[in-house]
Amino acid sequence: MALDASRLGLIQAAFSSVTREMATDLRRAAFSSIVREARDYSVALTDARGEVVDQAECIPIMTAGISFALRGLADAVDLSTLTEDDALLMNDPFNGGQHLQDIYLFTPVFVDERLAAFAASVAHHVDIGGGSPGLNATATEIYQEGLRLPLSRFSVSRDWGRGGFVEELVRANVRVPDLVVGDLNAQFAANRTAAIRLREAAARFGTADCLDAMDQLKDYAERRTRAALGRIPDGVYESVQTLDASPWIAGTVEVHARITVSGDSIDLDFTGTGDQVEGNVNCPPASTASAAISAVRCLLDEPDIPFNEGCNRPVTVHAPLGSVLNPRSPAAVRSRLTPASRVFNAVVDALGDQVPERTAATGFDTTTAFTVSHLDRATGGYQVVLEILGGGWGACDAHDGADALDNPISNCANAPVEALESDYSHFRIVEYALHEESGGPGTRRGGHGIRRTYEAVTDGVDIAGYADRHRTGAPGRAGAEPGATGAFSVTRADGSVADLPVVFHDRLQAGDRVSVVTGGGGGHGRPGA
Repeated sequence: MALDASRLGLIQAAFSSVTREMATDLRRAAFSSIVREARDYSVALTDARGEVVDQAECIPIMTAGISFALRGLADAVDLSTLTEDDALLMNDPFNGGQHLQDIYLFTPVFVDERLAAFAASVAHHVDIGGGSPGLNATATEIYQEGLRLPLSRFSVSRDWGRGGFVEELVRANVRVPDLVVGDLNAQFAANRTAAIRLREAAARFGTADCLDAMDQLKDYAERRTRAALGRIPDGVYESVQTLDASPWIAGTVEVHARITVSGDSIDLDFTGTGDQVEGNVNCPPASTASAAISAVRCLLDEPDIPFNEGCNRPVTVHAPLGSVLNPRSPAAVRSRLTPASRVFNAVVDALGDQVPERTAATGFDTTTAFTVSHLDRATGGYQVVLEILGGGWGACDAHDGADALDNPISNCANAPVEALESDYSHFRIVEYALHEESGGPGTRRGGHGIRRTYEAVTDGVDIAGYADRHRTGAPGRAGAEPGATGAFSVTRADGSVADLPVVFHDRLQAGDRVSVVTGGGGGHGRPGA
């Protein structure tokens, strides 16, 4: 039975309150700086079929991807046999996941003794095993990147907790088990919050109305998405973006987008995109689709559409198998955010002239990932830190680009210097500043990037990182100039300086420093106009 608009709005507010509280609880309970400080996680509430009903505003590429992670749920699990003691973990990039560090946790929620929903959470875990701590920059296949978990069911009471098989399997394969298991426990806590709050909502509004609202809210989001798409002129729009694959002797890889707007639907076809590469810069299909959908959402003129599975119905995404946007297994995919960012840029660039009031110049739009780790061989104890560092955003016709923000589809915060130096003893941060004059000149300048410099305080500190736009800056719009490029470099204790490639692994001794510089966003409008 159709609910009246006011009641449907109240139930939607209740669902949104559930996911916002989940997000808050996950962050407060997290152990690692990447989750607690950088906020690299997302949460959602789905219906009993695994279709997203509501999501908190966290990491867009994760948020849009939760439905992909659960797409094969009914094939993997007999839903009629699930109990409140069951849970599902997965991180498989070739079966709905993104990269191995993003572990999804799904727990069933029962209301009035029937399966009503799933609580869903995903967090980027600081280490997942593999060839190097936090980030294996030299990986050429997924087996070198860490522990791979298919979507599968386990008993929480039997298999989680010290001595439980699943927890012990995770502990045995990661370098910092207390952080990884601690963050997984934070995901369990967030999921439990969802179960408690959904039952409270059912008691308040009635179970039948809450379940009916799940379907009706998806239909509502679909109607509003289609209405907004219908205001974009019909046509075929194209864009080509590039990413740096020189570390794998692949030169520059092109991302081709051909976008067809037809009435109230949109098709995003990436045929013509370059082939997958030997290194870890390949992008699995869930990440490709998530980036594309996020870009479409940014361009719609109704920003308050509830984000649920209904938003995805008018959008189709295709990337040819074997391309950098849909690699064949066992490709390495750790740095998948680089090509995913070019997907976002391609969609925005292709449609930008049709919605100029909602389109900015291209930003640095490259998550710069950097790990700094140390193994104390006397004790066997590891310290692993993963940093996500943003750059400058592109300017628009109304204002300059924002400084020092993460990529739009990543949306991580910076980890405060004080928090890192309180938690870890193998390095200190000696500089954290804006990358001055890095924003592209224009009538409105692009945003500035940042400079962050780390100094090893002990020997044998491993560092690794990846980025993009170290050779060519983010392009400007409407006659403006591009932003400055980023860079990695090492200054040894003896004063010698060496530039590092855009994807690197190196080692520091006490007194050595590594500088991570991110670039600026493109400007908007001709300089001096």
